[in-house]
Amino acid sequence: MRVKDIKISKNLSVDELVKFINTANIFESDIKIKGTNFTIDAKSIIGVLTLVRAGLEVTIMTIGDDDEEALRAISDLLL
Repeated sequence: MRVKDIKISKNLSVDELVKFINTANIFESDIKIKGTNFTIDAKSIIGVLTLVRAGLEVTIMTIGDDDEEALRAISDLLL
């Protein structure tokens, strides 16, 4: 399991949102984004749409065989 705390630096455009979901779905690992009052699946477009926004402090958690690569890729898209 890999864990990383970040502050989201930007709101995602529609194209960036699609890229985010497609990137998350490339990985076999489970990818969760946890905030103060929520935990969402990074592979869920509805969850990502409603909760991922600039200025939000979140914890990204990945679990699986490719968890390190998944954490790096997802973090890069939100910073």
